Amino acid sequence: MTLTAFILIFASVILHALWHFICKSARPVPAFYMVVSASCLCTTLPFALTSGIDLTRLPPRFWLMLLGGGLSGMICDIGLSRAYRLADVSLAYPLARALPVIMTAFVTVLLGIGATPSPLELFGMLIIMSGCVLMPMKNFSDLHWKNYWNRALLGILVAAAGTTGYTIFDSEGVRLLLANEDVARWHGAAAYSSLRESVLLLTLSCYVFAIPHERARVTKDLFRHPHPYLAGIGAALAYLLILIAMGFVTNVCFVQAFRQMSLPVGVLLGMFFLHEKCSAAKLTGVALIVGGLILTVL
Repeated sequence: MTLTAFILIFASVILHALWHFICKSARPVPAFYMVVSASCLCTTLPFALTSGIDLTRLPPRFWLMLLGGGLSGMICDIGLSRAYRLADVSLAYPLARALPVIMTAFVTVLLGIGATPSPLELFGMLIIMSGCVLMPMKNFSDLHWKNYWNRALLGILVAAAGTTGYTIFDSEGVRLLLANEDVARWHGAAAYSSLRESVLLLTLSCYVFAIPHERARVTKDLFRHPHPYLAGIGAALAYLLILIAMGFVTNVCFVQAFRQMSLPVGVLLGMFFLHEKCSAAKLTGVALIVGGLILTVL
């Protein structure tokens, strides 16, 4: 993990926590994420259009990675929306963030993508995941499998699979774009982000309008509130920094691990702005995440 990658990811974490903070009170459904995605696309499109990239020169493998990244992002949004409808955000979100830490490391090692993490780095990632799992609990006595085995679990697993998928696909997609086009990394990341967001928006829109009860959630009120637009701008800038940071790590699983800094930041935002109570279990979870991050750096 280089200093450049750390600074980029930390800046992204702040933005990610802020846009998730905006979503927290909205109880988002797929239609909400559809508007967020449209806002994301509008944010990065001006940068992409001025990048000067010749799309015809990109290899077929790039388009496969792009399709995989966009579909994975759509799957993640659908999973999160289901989890948020069936469980508290404070429970669903940390769990959906916990699983991809280990899942990304496992898949990259299995497929030989990037450098193999050391045992200490893998242990650090396991500690981070443990902190994420502990964070939603109000008391240590609540740490029981029954509190995790609920109707929202399927949505959490789907969101985790989607997150793992788009992290790996997008890392390879950006690498291929920059290998075939002589452009600045941030320009290449913006171009990839716009293309990937176009796939996500198209597929998510098809999902929303094809299912009656999801289509019914597309109301005028959805477009009148600023929440999805502000969330889209924050999400676009946050992920743009992540795409840039992917070029400064030896394995994309490190990016996935360090993105979990958004959880402690989210806790602080909740304490100061929503006046949420912070239990001993949650503080312990935060400490484990920070400790795991330190071990991963070392």
